[in-house]
Amino acid sequence: MEKTDFETAASSLRAKLVDMARFYLSDLPEAEDVAQETMLKLWILRDRIDPKQGLFPLAAAIARNLCIDRLRRFKARPQEPLAGHDVPGGMQDAQTRMEEAENAAWMHDALRRIPDRYRAVLRMRQVEGLDTSEIARLIGTSENAVRILLSRARQQMMELLNQRKD
Repeated sequence: MEKTDFETAASSLRAKLVDMARFYLSDLPEAEDVAQETMLKLWILRDRIDPKQGLFPLAAAIARNLCIDRLRRFKARPQEPLAGHDVPGGMQDAQTRMEEAENAAWMHDALRRIPDRYRAVLRMRQVEGLDTSEIARLIGTSENAVRILLSRARQQMMELLNQRKD
């Protein structure tokens, strides 16, 4: 693939790669890093890319694999505590702080136990505050499919909560 052909195709491809990576990672800076790394790998491979097949299939495979690698590394490292649970001046007693720490740890563990796709959609909706149409556009599916994914994610979280109560 010629340099000019690559530059033309790459200009429209980067935004798609960011959206795709954001679906997997739910973190815009991480998604942009994945898109940039994908573009670099494509640049290195540009002489071996068939212009008739286009860049997107190869780019999508590279970006997906990079996202999976990052998710695996993310699961291996310890999670940060949930924000918003700090009370200034140490006004909470030790028992309350201990319960909140246990609840936060349980929540992180429960989120790790649901499938990545559910976790990503749940994060986009609950943490980032995106509506179903925005999520559908980002992951390339219908709004109804997003509603189903959200419902299943919430259902699995409720099942885990019910198991905890027992």
